[in-house]
Amino acid sequence: MLYISAFTPLIIILISVGLGLPARNWFLEFGLAVVVISSITTIALALQSARAAAKAEKWTFDDFLPKVDDGRSYNFKFTAGITGVDTRNPIDHLRRQIDELQRVAIQDEDNAIRRHQMIDRRIDICLAKIRHHETVTLPKVLGSSSGAVALSAMLTLLGSVYLAFPVPAYEIFSACAQRLGSLW
Repeated sequence: MLYISAFTPLIIILISVGLGLPARNWFLEFGLAVVVISSITTIALALQSARAAAKAEKWTFDDFLPKVDDGRSYNFKFTAGITGVDTRNPIDHLRRQIDELQRVAIQDEDNAIRRHQMIDRRIDICLAKIRHHETVTLPKVLGSSSGAVALSAMLTLLGSVYLAFPVPAYEIFSACAQRLGSLW
């Protein structure tokens, strides 16, 4: 699209100079053709944007959320209780259970802190993606067809000038064509 937008004004000027060569004035017809083509281009871009907008309305935020994995690990946290009570030394058995409970509590606290840090990091990443989308992606998408729309509007104006003033346009480009012809 970029190349079309870049070369279209050059092509229009070359065609205009070429239309200055024949004896008959074709600028009324050419102006009408330019206006029709640029209007069709604008309509096509508007329909394309409308189709994309209609497609985007079908999506909800939940469609982009990751699927939740409810699978749980069924490993045992407390292993001291598996062996049963040590009847020869019940006080040591209770100490081992208390020590294991303390280790599990410390491990759970460490896990909770790590999960909290991970959640904070994920939230930061999500917010960064939103800011990136607002700052970069959205303007790129919205601006992607702006060149074609601006070119289409300029061509509509040029075609309207050719429609309104076909004789002066023919005279100007006929003089340009004669000068270019004399250079060769």
